[in-house]
Amino acid sequence: MGAFFIACLFSMQAFALCALEPDLAVETVQVKDVFDGDTVRLVDGRKVRLVGINTPEVAHGGKPAEPLGDDARVQLQSMLKQQPIRLLVGKDSHDHYGRVLGHLFDGQGNSIIAGLLQQGAGFQVAIVPNLRYVDCYQAAQQQAREARLGVWGEPYYDPIAATSDDLKGGYARIKGQVESVSLSKKAIFVELEGQVSLKIERSAAPYIDEALLDRLVGLSRVTRPDAALWLEARGWLSDRLTWSGAAPEKVRKGQQKRYQMKITHQVAWQIL
Repeated sequence: MGAFFIACLFSMQAFALCALEPDLAVETVQVKDVFDGDTVRLVDGRKVRLVGINTPEVAHGGKPAEPLGDDARVQLQSMLKQQPIRLLVGKDSHDHYGRVLGHLFDGQGNSIIAGLLQQGAGFQVAIVPNLRYVDCYQAAQQQAREARLGVWGEPYYDPIAATSDDLKGGYARIKGQVESVSLSKKAIFVELEGQVSLKIERSAAPYIDEALLDRLVGLSRVTRPDAALWLEARGWLSDRLTWSGAAPEKVRKGQQKRYQMKITHQVAWQIL
């Protein structure tokens, strides 16, 4: 509880990183339920998924809570006490579950998402076109990472090696050595030693560090891997064995890696 209190004070000092700008088209809303650290229900029935953050899961569907999942929900509940709450809907307004994608601010215009990231309540997520505040959210996350707050200090969320047998589908933080790079008309595939393939769709290329992108494209032209290039990536691992079509058989034959992770923005990965 002491660490939680210190984290809350720390976040209050830096809320202004992503303060609500004037003259934006925002709604004043009331929150009825807090499902977890990144999803709420409004009194009008709409479900809102916070843009820019993914927090640990709480218990649901017979599955136990992940470490710090309940903490993230409590942190969000505490921030939502500063009424009124303002909702800024993202450029892409809904996800495939029908939830509203939005940024929340308290009565003083403080960013609730930035506060969560500063406490280490979850990991930053950046998905085009909802990139408003991406830089200040990154700065907020960096503060938590340097102080090893929340998920950054919990061993459960340490990077998993791409060679590990403990890999599974879902949100993950992984690390690995680049084994090879291949290009297609629509994407760049970065194969890590082990069972993970990182996919960068061509549409995401403008949001990837230019020097790193050039290095990867250069590696697609050589047959020997770059032993010096190790990457950490954060995102959703998709198990190709659960896909339809030819993918599962290709995995079984060793023609494809078992897991794929999409890299949508530079904040999702870094060189180690």
